[in-house]
Amino acid sequence: MSYGSKIREFRKERGLTLTELAKKASISPSFLSSIERGVKKASINVLNRLSVAVNVPVSYLVEENLPRSQDEGNRIHQIRIARGLTIEELAEISDLPINAITECEEGNRRLSLSDIEKLCDALNVNISYLLSKGKKVYKLSDRLRSIREAQGLTVTALADKAGVSPGLISQIENDLTTPSFETLEAIAGAIGIALSYIWIEKEDLEELLSSLSPGVLDLLSDSTVQAVLRIISDFDSGEVKYLFNYIEFFKRHRNLLR
Repeated sequence: MSYGSKIREFRKERGLTLTELAKKASISPSFLSSIERGVKKASINVLNRLSVAVNVPVSYLVEENLPRSQDEGNRIHQIRIARGLTIEELAEISDLPINAITECEEGNRRLSLSDIEKLCDALNVNISYLLSKGKKVYKLSDRLRSIREAQGLTVTALADKAGVSPGLISQIENDLTTPSFETLEAIAGAIGIALSYIWIEKEDLEELLSSLSPGVLDLLSDSTVQAVLRIISDFDSGEVKYLFNYIEFFKRHRNLLR
């Protein structure tokens, strides 16, 4: 689904007209209509304003790897298990039907934003965290530089791969200019990452780490666990889901291995 279609979807779920959302995002209704229909592309600044206006992370608007229901379902399941809650207990706390939560976790049902907010309250997480992002924007300039350096690329090398000028890369990394959506897509493709990854925000990691138990934190410091995490770091969504299913199967039948 395109980001324009997602913006329209969230606008309608929020009960906003084109004029109302356009006013919140400080753009014209006609421009917003063109974005929703895919006639025009939004700049990064406009996408940021629209994401704030509909209260969803900008990264989710550009993420295309997972259907919304599957992405949300996986996260709700993981957070519920981490909180030690059964589906029945979560249903009681959130005042949602048991079958709605079950179908959502299985990826067979989409929840409305109001229902997602009820689950967020019950699970004690904010809606942006559930949809993959935090509230604080992680600067694009810092993120791009850190990714480029981690891959051992010079400014010139990245520019050549992305088909842009070294000067533009330098300006982006020094926060002197905001790239167009097309430029950002080219850069993400050149360094082999999902476009949404550039918007990963520091608060996500801090909030996630703060929710982990001391035992889990100890595990994360173990070199063997770190080696496993490095191995699966480049898995796609299907491979990760398969791994989760295998782990669940192993947990249910591990007594047979003793």
